[in-house]
Amino acid sequence: MAIFNKTDAESPASSETTIIASGAKIDGVFNCNSRLHVDGEITGQINSKSIVTIGKGGKINGEITANRLIVNGLFEGEANCDGVEVLAGGKFLGKVESKELMIEAKAEFEGESKIKRDNVTQLNKELPKDK
Repeated sequence: MAIFNKTDAESPASSETTIIASGAKIDGVFNCNSRLHVDGEITGQINSKSIVTIGKGGKINGEITANRLIVNGLFEGEANCDGVEVLAGGKFLGKVESKELMIEAKAEFEGESKIKRDNVTQLNKELPKDK
């Protein structure tokens, strides 16, 4: 007989962090529920329900879908996140779709930015109004 409690349930652990160390290289699709901190290199697609942080020596080339992206190293590609921060010394090259975009002084941003809207809000704006 098994005993279950709340700690057995699968839930995103906000205090856990997955670290890709300096010197590590990953190619492919990376899915995670915890925070992700990248000091190495990732090429491909990242899907996270939490925060993805690119450290000073970190590089990501590809697509990121996450709750939040913090760039302190180099990001090249497309990001679809609720919030994106490019910190001083960070470099963002590509496209971003987010509700919130912050670029600090001495950070680099080269590319396209689009405001991410809720689907319901977007549909309401696109529907013709009756007179």
